[in-house]
Amino acid sequence: MDSRYQLYGVLGSPYAAKLRAIFRYRRIPFNWMPAGFDWSPGHYRVRPELQGVEPRIIPIVRFPDGTFHTDSTVIAYELEGSHADRSLVPADPGLAFLADLIEDMGDEWILKVAFHYRWSNEEDRNFTNRLILAELLGGGVPQAEIVAAANQFRDRQMSRLPLVGCIPANGPLIEETYRLVLEAVSSLRERSAFLFGSRPSLGDFGLFGTLFTCRNDPTPGTIMKRTSAGVLDWLYVLDEASGVEGQWAEPQAVDPGVIQLLRLAGSTYLPFLIANEVAFEQRAACVKLEALGRVFEQTPFRYQVKCLRRLRHKFAALEGSAKRRTEELLEANGCLSAFRQ
Repeated sequence: MDSRYQLYGVLGSPYAAKLRAIFRYRRIPFNWMPAGFDWSPGHYRVRPELQGVEPRIIPIVRFPDGTFHTDSTVIAYELEGSHADRSLVPADPGLAFLADLIEDMGDEWILKVAFHYRWSNEEDRNFTNRLILAELLGGGVPQAEIVAAANQFRDRQMSRLPLVGCIPANGPLIEETYRLVLEAVSSLRERSAFLFGSRPSLGDFGLFGTLFTCRNDPTPGTIMKRTSAGVLDWLYVLDEASGVEGQWAEPQAVDPGVIQLLRLAGSTYLPFLIANEVAFEQRAACVKLEALGRVFEQTPFRYQVKCLRRLRHKFAALEGSAKRRTEELLEANGCLSAFRQ
């Protein structure tokens, strides 16, 4: 039995980049496996060993016991259960909850930033589509076939823009979200290596996936390089952090950059999760809300209902001083109402 994990991914995927960085930081032996689609005119053929994996979404991880796993957050916690060293979960339960909240916002809300910039304009979508498919197909493939596959992939991703909420009317809110995230992480880096001290948490890696993608794409990459040198530094460190040693911050010493991220969650992501849950339960056709003075509309999404309920469950488990401190922080930054229901 192979004792190494097999991580099937492509660096164009924020979730695959996130998991690769987690494996590296935690020093867990793994092989990076390009997801490796074959292309025949008109369709892809997935790697034979992944044929039975459902849902077949990148990244996929083959554990040493031969089982296949998806969902980067679930996998990160499964690794926590199997590998004690270099945990991503802060020792203080209150900080651990904040890390979970920021990770979830990175995966589900800030991801919209990457999707918006990547597929909503001509330059970015016709740069990234070819880059992703060239990595998936590997060498020895004629350029004409790479282009044909890339164009099919581009068209598929563009068709999903409304599903993800990346429509023109939502563009101003998504772009303001990007500005605020860059501002918060840049501010953080002036005082701290990572969100909760000198070692990274799951929250850091949740932000990393999307911001790594933004750095690599033409339009958001140009914005980041022009405005946010601190974010660039942070991404380079976190991408290969196997040499990072550090400590968790004291629970009372929450960095102002983290406060900025909590304020963003309270004004955008958590109201969206609440509205999405209501719309889903009422079988409404559309989620509608106003955030940061801008409109947002999207089709209700089942998975994000699950995200909200998972966060509520974790918040309900807090006790004692950790709960009191966390409640105060959440209330001060417009987040607490999401967890009182």
